[in-house]
Amino acid sequence: VAGDGGGDGGGDGGGDGGGDGGSGADPDSYFPNLDVRDHSKAALDQIDISNIIDEPGHDWSEAIDIYINGRNRASKTFQGMARKDWAAAGIQDLSLYEAYATILSATGSGEPFLDSFNLDALYRNNTFEGQSEKMCDISIKKNLICTGLLYAQYEGVKAIENNNEKNWDEMFAFWNGVYDSRVDSRLNKGGPGSVQSSRDSEFGTSFKEESISALLAGQVAFETHSQGNLTDAELSAELQTQFDRFNRANLATFAQATLKYSLNYAKEGLSSLSRDKNWGEGYTYFRCGAGLMDPAIAAFINSLLDPRDKDVTDVTPKEVHCQIVNKMLEEADIGYGLTLSNLNVEEYLPNIRTDCGIDSNVILVDPNAGGDSGGDSDCDVAGD
Repeated sequence: VAGDGGGDGGGDGGGDGGGDGGSGADPDSYFPNLDVRDHSKAALDQIDISNIIDEPGHDWSEAIDIYINGRNRASKTFQGMARKDWAAAGIQDLSLYEAYATILSATGSGEPFLDSFNLDALYRNNTFEGQSEKMCDISIKKNLICTGLLYAQYEGVKAIENNNEKNWDEMFAFWNGVYDSRVDSRLNKGGPGSVQSSRDSEFGTSFKEESISALLAGQVAFETHSQGNLTDAELSAELQTQFDRFNRANLATFAQATLKYSLNYAKEGLSSLSRDKNWGEGYTYFRCGAGLMDPAIAAFINSLLDPRDKDVTDVTPKEVHCQIVNKMLEEADIGYGLTLSNLNVEEYLPNIRTDCGIDSNVILVDPNAGGDSGGDSDCDVAGD
């Protein structure tokens, strides 16, 4: 069974479904068994588009050309990834794609919601009509990360359904970016894994390590299967376990990002451009994890945080942030069994109890998490 560009899938291995304590692997410790270096080049297009957008007076036409036609990987463009039709590609279990589409698609089903969002932001029309350049800039930059994550998930599902190790390695490549210095010097940059590194450093968590642990467990499972010590059914089941573990860790990261930027964009005294950048960043990062969230929470945040149908008069400091926090507390399970305490939110948001009126007996830190984030800073604009 072909993966992206003709590869075969991949597996997973042992381990529990943790993700918040820091028992994961070194983020640099995964190296694919099969050659997926070409797939990893997709992140270079993302980086190039972001760099163009960051240049003063940037040339939108160049960014659009890379998105549509590609630059670093001729066999697959970001637009092709954003338009991927899982059903047409032979995927049997469409539940993950449909979970995203239900929240983010204009029609709730077949519309290519990743591509339409990317194009609207690039051309500053349709749903981005009238939005500032800063809002459009940050939205396309971050939605390319969402595009990479959903494509990685597509490869993960394909790996499970076909017990195919190359698909598993491709999942890593789209999530991580370049992993071999012979391809490019921009190692481990541009993909969703980079966002995990940033949020972990702020919240004192280890979710990127957990993602790597799940991927490594896949390699172990494939090796065990090749030795005849796992049946096909057992391999597929183990892959599903580790894929769920991978998704749980990535949901945690993008839930953390949603909480961070939903507070930052509404801080008093921000310039309009700083507000738009933080607002667009928070909403687009939410989109990356929307299909992994509890559906009630995801639908609530999508309606509340989407800036495209709102203006500055809708911005009240801390209001939206606290509504999201309290919705997460109300539903208890954010998704994949995660809670606010698993996200270690009080480590990075030390004023969250006072800001949002949370009772002192509600646990908002993870006793297993390590590190000192230094708390929430008042910087206007964040990087990853």
